[in-house]
Amino acid sequence: MSEEAAPTASPRQLKLFQLESPLTLRLGSEFFRTLPQSPGIYFFYDGEGQLLYMGQSSDLRARIGSYRHVTPEKHPKRTLRLVSRIALIDVQTCNTAGEAVELERILLLAHRPPFNRAGVWQGDPWWLSMNVEIGGLMLRLQREASPGGLGPLPGVSRHILGTLVRNLLRVANPTWKLSDFPCGLMAYALPLECRLPVSSPSDLVQTLTGALAGDLEGLLAELRALPPPVTLTEQEFWQEELERLEKLTTRGPPGQIWP
Repeated sequence: MSEEAAPTASPRQLKLFQLESPLTLRLGSEFFRTLPQSPGIYFFYDGEGQLLYMGQSSDLRARIGSYRHVTPEKHPKRTLRLVSRIALIDVQTCNTAGEAVELERILLLAHRPPFNRAGVWQGDPWWLSMNVEIGGLMLRLQREASPGGLGPLPGVSRHILGTLVRNLLRVANPTWKLSDFPCGLMAYALPLECRLPVSSPSDLVQTLTGALAGDLEGLLAELRALPPPVTLTEQEFWQEELERLEKLTTRGPPGQIWP
């Protein structure tokens, strides 16, 4: 007597076994559907009520919902550890995105959650020197004033400068892949010393100086006009960079990017 072949699962049947995200299992789908689609601050707590992380967004539902899709393939281990510990999420809505940015700045300094890196301390000021060289521009960050240096810049300026310089280089070199950028520049904060290989370093000095003074609209317009990168990884990276740059325009009055 021949053995019967095991039934083959159809694609429809396979969908029944897809795993839900850890956050959905813990908090339920209904929780994410009822989050406000407005600007505000979100707070992540662990099972003992400790504040782990806080952030701000112009759309709380979309931003918090994105944490349901954190995977080892796309996100750093630090984010995976954060998501694994979240037991409670709370929100505080704001009237505008700018109000949310300012409130986040105040709350970060007051609470300093362990999973937040930027904004949890004032830090000592920086001075930025820009030296034009043949075929490039050398940037140096120092704690003390130097002749011709820009400053004093706030302690958080290393992170803001990293975003600004990366986006300026992308506009100057729209065909570059991520691997073509100076290695140290791809970290979140600008290195203390960084040489930028550009054909017109004087132009970059002028553009960067204007951006530090709050003139970002021209840079944002050029970035939005660029064709999308070829790979999905690069598309996601530059979309996040663009969003960081856009947030700088909501920090305060026009012409002010510093918190």
